[in-house]
Amino acid sequence: MQDQPTPDSPSGSDAAFYQVGTEKFIELTLVTFGLFGFWWTYRHWCAINQRLQNEQQPGVQPLLRTLLSVFYQHDLYKRIAARARVEGEPVRWDPTRLFVLFVVFTLIPFWLLITEHPWGFLVNLITLLPNLLVNQSVNRVNEHHLQFYQQNTEMSGLDWALIVAGLIGWLTLLVLALTSDFS
Repeated sequence: MQDQPTPDSPSGSDAAFYQVGTEKFIELTLVTFGLFGFWWTYRHWCAINQRLQNEQQPGVQPLLRTLLSVFYQHDLYKRIAARARVEGEPVRWDPTRLFVLFVVFTLIPFWLLITEHPWGFLVNLITLLPNLLVNQSVNRVNEHHLQFYQQNTEMSGLDWALIVAGLIGWLTLLVLALTSDFS
């Protein structure tokens, strides 16, 4: 089943998946304490849903698949890996192995928060690692077919606002860590 744009598609709206530059992906994930990863996943499901609907196939529910990503991330990884292989791009990661890492790095913060560990939510940032490998494959696939496509590497006003807010948040955590006693 081919649910991707044709090789001669010059339009950014025909991107194979959600396009975001590697550096921007890392920066926004870190400054949003991992929340950008949910946006990244949601945007991929939206792109997949749009292609499925264009092909008169049953769509998916992007928001539901994002909120339940511990169940659906494997499907997303498999779709991206399959598309990369079709394009002749080497996939240097296994969807199942990355999914296991994603689930572990998603569920450990919940356990830490339940046990009232003060820094439990920061472990969620480790989900950046499996998603980053997948994002690099997405970028290679999009570069293949969408030579005129914006690479989404430039920061928008909202991106800069997130960076400033995130840096304030990180500095606040640093001050709290330096001034508090966790015994």
